[in-house]
Formats: sequence, structure tokens, C-alpha cells
Amino acid sequence: MYKKKFLDIISHDPEINEIFKILEKMHLPEATICGGTIRNLIWNKQTGHQSSLKLGDIDVYYKNSNQSYENFLMTKEILAQNHSLYLWNIKNICLPARHLSHRRFYDSIEKTIADFPETATSVGIQKSRLNGYHVIAPYGLADLFELQVSPTPNYAVGQAGHQRYQQRLTNKAWQTRWPELTIND
Repeated sequence: MYKKKFLDIISHDPEINEIFKILEKMHLPEATICGGTIRNLIWNKQTGHQSSLKLGDIDVYYKNSNQSYENFLMTKEILAQNHSLYLWNIKNICLPARHLSHRRFYDSIEKTIADFPETATSVGIQKSRLNGYHVIAPYGLADLFELQVSPTPNYAVGQAGHQRYQQRLTNKAWQTRWPELTIND
């Protein structure tokens, strides 16, 4: 139901298209714009807020098993220097998560995104010249478009990650910016 609307927003957003062009030039395998970047874009569209990705975190996950940590750092530096209008938050899921004990990476982008704390954040988009867009939404797009904030299974009540979910709700204070949101436990 929401996939067509999602793809329409993504495909017509000039900043998303610019970011995909940058990622294509960087040759990052399975580059996926995801998380808060996508969530905030859709929430802004749904609520009529101004939307700009410039000077905001750009969450990009990719999968390159041949990349060393040093090469990863170089990739981050190149993005930061050459495309400084964006605050790049890139992660190669093949490298161990450093300095983020709460972040788990899996053997696929899909599984990694499925472990994001909120269903509305567990959304990503890939673009390829041959196949167009590929939507990754393990919990669907309904919560995202219906402005619902709900925990994913690993962050639900009674799970080890629930405290982290609660912390994020407090720290992010999303309802300050988007009072239309419904927060679910």
C-alpha cells in the first residue's frame, strides 16, 4: 500500500538522488540509505515540515568484505571532505562495530536494518542502474507513514534491548519536532 508512495517520494527527492550519485561514484557495494535519514524525510513529508538532508546525518550502510578498516576510514574522510554539505554516518557491515557496543551487524544489510530499534527506522533504500530501487522494510512501511514509533522485536518489552529503545525515545525527543507521532511501547 505504501511502497508506491515511498518510491515516489524517494525518486523525486533531489537530495536523495544526489546522495545516490555520490555513493555510486564511491563504488560502495549494496550502498543503502537507511535509518534516520529515511525516517525523517518521510515524517517531514507526512507532516508538511520543511525537509532538507543537508547538514543532517546521512545514514549509509554497505557491505564490502574486502575493505580494511584503514580503507574504510579513508572512505569516510573522502566523503567528509568532498561532500561536506552532508554529515556522513557510514558503516561497512563486514567490519566489526567499533565504539558502539549496542550496534550489531549481521551478514546482510536486510538483517542489520531489521535490528534497528524502531520499526519506522528499520527502512532502507538501494539504487542500481540496472534494477532501479530496492526497498528494504522488514516490518513494512505502515508505521513509518502512519507516524507510529514502535519497537522492533529485539527492543520490545521484556527483551534485552528495550531499555535502549526507551533511551532513544528520551534522547531523540521526536515528539518535540513531530507532535503528530504516536509512541508505542
